[in-house]
Parts: sequence; C-alpha cells; structure tokens
Amino acid sequence: MISFQGPLKNSVLILFIFLFGLHHSFAQQEQEAIQVIAEKAGIPGLQILHQKDGERRSFVYGVKHSKTQNLINEKTIFQAASLTKVVTTYLFLRLMDRGLIALDRPLWDYYSYDRLQNTPNKELITARMVLTHRTGLLNWQGDVPTDAWRATPLTLQFLPGSNYMYSGEGFYFLQETLEHISGKSFQQLVEEEVLLPLTMDNSAILWKDTLEENIAYGHSDIAHPRNLGKYLKANAAYTLYTTAEDYTKFILRALLNGEGISPTAHQFLLSKQSDVSKGSTASIDDIFVPCSLGLRLQVNEVGTALWHTGSNPGFRCFFIAYPQTKESLVVFMNTDTGFVAMRELLALFLNKYQTFWAYEWRQGELD
Repeated sequence: MISFQGPLKNSVLILFIFLFGLHHSFAQQEQEAIQVIAEKAGIPGLQILHQKDGERRSFVYGVKHSKTQNLINEKTIFQAASLTKVVTTYLFLRLMDRGLIALDRPLWDYYSYDRLQNTPNKELITARMVLTHRTGLLNWQGDVPTDAWRATPLTLQFLPGSNYMYSGEGFYFLQETLEHISGKSFQQLVEEEVLLPLTMDNSAILWKDTLEENIAYGHSDIAHPRNLGKYLKANAAYTLYTTAEDYTKFILRALLNGEGISPTAHQFLLSKQSDVSKGSTASIDDIFVPCSLGLRLQVNEVGTALWHTGSNPGFRCFFIAYPQTKESLVVFMNTDTGFVAMRELLALFLNKYQTFWAYEWRQGELD
C-alpha cells in the first residue's frame, strides 16, 4: 500500500476533493438536463443507467403514476416491451448450443404450430428468420393476448426469407417451439436460463403480485395514466418486467461478454446477419441498421453498436451498447410519447459526435 506523508498527502487529499466535486457537478448537470428533456417530451417518469469504463451511473426522474405522485426509484419495475426479444434470443442460443434446436432447420420440423396448419410455405420458416424478422408473418395478427388471437390462423405476407418485416408473431412461434422441445414453460425457461444465472433479481417474464409494490404505470401522455398492465401469459416478444439495473447486467454479461453461450453463438449477436427495410422499398439509411440475431446493429462514425427499442402501450424503452468499449445506455420511460426524447438522451450520455441511426432510422419505432 502506498502511504502519502506531509505536503504530498495534503495535495492528494485536495485533488481527491476536487475530482469528487467535479464528478458530482457533472452528475448534477446531467440530472438537470434529464428533467428538461423529460418535461419537454411530457414523460412522467424515467429510469436510466449508463455504464462506461467499469462505472455504472444511475439516474431517475419523475413519478410512477401521474395522479399519485409516487416517485420513481432505482428499483422501480418497468415493462421492457420488445427488449424482451433480446432475452428470448439469448435463451434460444443457450438451447442451440446444447443441440436442442438448430438455427437453420425449419421450426415446423420440431413443432406443428396449429395457427400455421393451413398456411402455405410454413415449413420454410427457421429460427434465423424469426430472429432477423424475415418470416413473412405480421407483427401481430389478432388482438394479442386474447384467446381469440391465439386461435387466429396466421398468413404469410411474403415467402419466408425473402424480405424483412418486423414480427412479434414469429417470436411467439419460436416460443412455443422452445416450450415443446424442452418440455418446460417459457416462464421456467427464462428463469432458469437467463434471470437466475445472470442474477436479474428484480425481473420477471410474467406478472406476479410482488411487482405491484414498486411498479411504473404506463401513460398515454402525462395527463392520462393507463391501468396497471398485468401480463398473465408469458410472451417471448414483450412481457418482460425489469429495471435498468437488471437489464444492464444482461447487456454486460450476456451480450457484451457472451457469458453462458459459445463463441460462435456470441458472434451471431455481434455481427450482421441480414439487411432491413424501412418500408416497402429500400431506403438509403437501411445499411446503417442491419440485423444481427435478435438485435439491431448501428454502424456509424465511431464503429458498431448493438441496440433495440421497445413499445408497449404506455411505455417506451431503448438500449444501446458498444462491444469494443463495453459502454452501454439503458432507458425506460412510462409514456407513449417517450421516443421524442431518445435522440437527446443518447447525445447527453454518449459521444454526441456520431449519427444515432438507432433513432434516426425510424425515430425509435421498429414496427
């Protein structure tokens, strides 16, 4: 241990106090900026975690419910919406590594999904197509998650593998396939393969009553809170409840470090697997946001990042992570109006001298 004496000791102490004060000042400036951004966008509550150089900095703002004024804190649970799909992808890769399912073998070989029973070309759909949104299935066909939706036959909008179209239905097909080949419920799979090993202690894949103690309510806008969303059936596309802290654990350990999966599977998460299309025809900026497996890539001036956004009724969320530097940003917002704040929040915490295609491509929306 190094021991400082005399004037040198005093100098070190002064430097420490200065750096501590400087760090506190920066954090205060960021907190004030978050408030300005949130108020401008009409966001009732925010939960943010920025990870850089091994340091995690957490910020919260606002309320869980605009009519009760209960404050958001670091343990408040949010709906992660489509960030659930990334967790599902990691789960799939763990089962793939064990030889239970293959990336390019048709899912129909494993499981005869009743909603596709009379659908031509159903036997072409593979897990790779699901995870890169190339199945030809609509995002949702019917009123999810009702019994009527589950009984609705599915149709294909194009030949599987021939085009891009964001699809939650594809992920649900994969979910039932994984349940069938494993003999376990999706809840059990997610808990055993993701939440428990990664110590995501404040997360759940479907509703449990203990969540209500510290839950964020969704809002149509700041003046109109929604009823509490209780998902009683797990869905691989959108039912994860979590915190920014827990999801950051997942990003670092699963996505960036590849913990729990093979190097080959990890490379699938980090590298381009297919192209995307903003609309019915190609757009010039499609090349900056290709698909990896279950994720999107952002290719810009500073390199390649992983990202995804999520939109459930009353919630908007996003994350971005840079594999080379291990920097990441996770943001949860409890309102439909949240994505208008996305660009400013990215620029506040990250290198602002880059093009944030994760936002610019479609202002955060993927479907």
